[in-house]
Amino acid sequence: MTTRDAQKRATRARILDVATQLLVERGYSALTTVAVQRAAGLSRGALLHHFPTVHDLSKALIANLVELNEQAARAAAARLGDSADPVQRALTALHETMTRPPAQAEFELWAAARTDPDLAVVLLAAERAAGRDLFRVVDDLFGPLITAHPRYPVVRDLTITMLRGTAIARVLHTSDKSVETTLRHWADAIRVLLAFDAAPSAADGRDRSGGVGGRR
Repeated sequence: MTTRDAQKRATRARILDVATQLLVERGYSALTTVAVQRAAGLSRGALLHHFPTVHDLSKALIANLVELNEQAARAAAARLGDSADPVQRALTALHETMTRPPAQAEFELWAAARTDPDLAVVLLAAERAAGRDLFRVVDDLFGPLITAHPRYPVVRDLTITMLRGTAIARVLHTSDKSVETTLRHWADAIRVLLAFDAAPSAADGRDRSGGVGGRR
C-alpha cells in the first residue's frame, strides 16, 4: 500500500468516526456534510471526494457501524468467558452491544429513514449486507451446539428482534432490572424452544439429558 493510499484510508476512517459521533450525540438532523467536514477538520473537497452526499455517507456508516458492533459483541463474549452458559453469554453480549453508541447510531438512521424515502432506499441495500454479518456474529456467539438445532433460526430471529426492541426502549427506563428480567425469561424460553432440560455445558457440549436436543 502506498503512502497516498494509506492517507486516503485514514481520512475515510476519520470521516466515519466523526460522523458516528455526531449521529450518536446530536441525531441524524445534525449529520450534514458541512458538519462532518468541520468536525473532522477537512476541506470541502476532501470530504466530497469520499462522500459526495449525506446519503453516501449514511450507506458507508452502516458498514462501519456493523464492524464496530461485531468488535463489541466479541469483546463482551470474551470477557464473559467460554465457561459461561452459552445462551446467557450470547444474550448478554448482544444486549451490551446493542446499547453501545454504534448500535444506537444505527437505530438513529432507521428512525430517520421513516420520513426520508431516499435514505430508506440507501439503508435497505446496506442493511441487507449488514444482516448477513449480524447473523454470522450471532451464530458464533451461540456456538455450534445451539446453532445445529433445527429450531435455531427461529430463536436467532426472535432474539435479534427482542434485543433491538429492548435497546431502543432503554431511553424510557431508569433501571436495568426490567431488562435483566427480560433477558432471563428469554433465556428460559430459548431452552424450552430448543428442548434443553438444562443449559448446555460449555465444557462438555452436553446438557443434563445427555444431548443437545433433550426431549423432542
